[in-house]
Amino acid sequence: MTDTVHTSNPAGLNPAGLNPAVASSTASATELLADFAAGRRLPSEVVAESLARIAATEPEINAVTGILATDPDQVAAVAAADAYWRGHAGPGAAAPADRPLLGVPVVVKEKHAVAGHPVDQAVPATVQTPDVDHPVVARLRAAGAVLVARTANPEFCAATFTDSAAHGVTRNPWSPEFTPGGSSGGSGAALAAGYAPLATGSDIGGSTRIPATFCGVVGYKAPYGVVPGLHPSTMDWYRSDSAMARTVGDVLLMHNVIAGRHPADPNSVPLGPVTEPEDGWSVAGHRIIVSETLGDYPVDDTVVDNLRAAADALAARGAVIEHRNPDWTVAELMEVAMAHYGHTLAPGMEEVIESSGAEVSPYITQFIDHTLAAAARMPLYETMVRETRIHTELGRLLDGATALITPVTTADALPAEAPLVSVNSRGEHYWATHMAVPFNICNRNPALAVPTGVGPRGVPTGLQIVGDTYDQQAVFRVGFALEDAGTGVLQARGDVPDTTA
Repeated sequence: MTDTVHTSNPAGLNPAGLNPAVASSTASATELLADFAAGRRLPSEVVAESLARIAATEPEINAVTGILATDPDQVAAVAAADAYWRGHAGPGAAAPADRPLLGVPVVVKEKHAVAGHPVDQAVPATVQTPDVDHPVVARLRAAGAVLVARTANPEFCAATFTDSAAHGVTRNPWSPEFTPGGSSGGSGAALAAGYAPLATGSDIGGSTRIPATFCGVVGYKAPYGVVPGLHPSTMDWYRSDSAMARTVGDVLLMHNVIAGRHPADPNSVPLGPVTEPEDGWSVAGHRIIVSETLGDYPVDDTVVDNLRAAADALAARGAVIEHRNPDWTVAELMEVAMAHYGHTLAPGMEEVIESSGAEVSPYITQFIDHTLAAAARMPLYETMVRETRIHTELGRLLDGATALITPVTTADALPAEAPLVSVNSRGEHYWATHMAVPFNICNRNPALAVPTGVGPRGVPTGLQIVGDTYDQQAVFRVGFALEDAGTGVLQARGDVPDTTA
């Protein structure tokens, strides 16, 4: 496997000199909570370090669209967290049960509403100022997390890179000529650059898992309805809101905060928290399916090599590895998904653009044209029939297995800038480059993206762990095993790319 210790930025990103004291801002949320409980640190110190890291590396990375930590409510939240930990730190101390993230910094994806802050999804003509938080944001606040900054997304969150006319190009901290992915690319880049240990994401076609992969972090697409969203977008059975972090444990910690039934989302489901199984997180004796190509995706050699090395690491921990492919084709998967988006996502985007007079980038108009054309060829009822076949095939593949591991993207890296033309000479939309969409079609299946190494162009590679319907424990079982094996690039010690070299 590629060396997992990445100590320099190969593309030479060279922002203002970074204060060495900021290095502690790369600690995991779990480590920070332990430090608070032991009286070693205070939330105010950690938030100051997060802001210093942002100041030192923006706008070169261009992951941040606004600062939240200086808002009066967040200043007060930090002061309250300091006061609690000053009074409660000591042997046996822990965060209060009702505030498990007390004092931990989090960055928030631009699309997730923060009360009193404008929201436009990188399309300024559509701006609105919400009176209430998105349910995910509200739950993070209630858990004691500190909202540090907002992170960039592409226009309408409808791209797998992060580039917009309003905010410009967001770059990958590992190698800035390449993309951090999208649409949660600002969150992925912010985590990789050490701005905070936690970040929010969302996923309708890989928007959490693709940035997690390219940024060497962890991202979780929970099954449909497990994490509440906002209507009407939450009616789309392809989508979910997500936890992102630099470690599997932190993702699980954050996920258990944001998940669960919510009155604002009638589609949300009342599942309890994901807990450690009785036998621990061991994979010994568990059958794990490995699919390098998910049928016929053309995958770069490095991505495949790192996937196989991860499978070897699981085998070394007692897992039973079986290499199999589903009976899927890229053409079928993309035809179904693009028709779905043409029936559900694109008409609303088109209406908003027309009613607001918004000017959008070519990738948006091309996405709308491509998906509406696909929908014209395939009625909605037919997409459901064909989705059923795709679901059935995944069920067959997973029958008797704990999980499937497979790449998230076919490419080891992609350019940072938006493509001028979104469809290639074969008529394929560029989303066909990614292997995430099948598990939005099969959106009751959890999918956890974890790192596997670094590719030849200095950009991390990753895989997604897919479990059976609503079997969340299974994907975390495999995720913890891979992280313990050291297959990632950002382990619990909180390594980040060196953006000062």
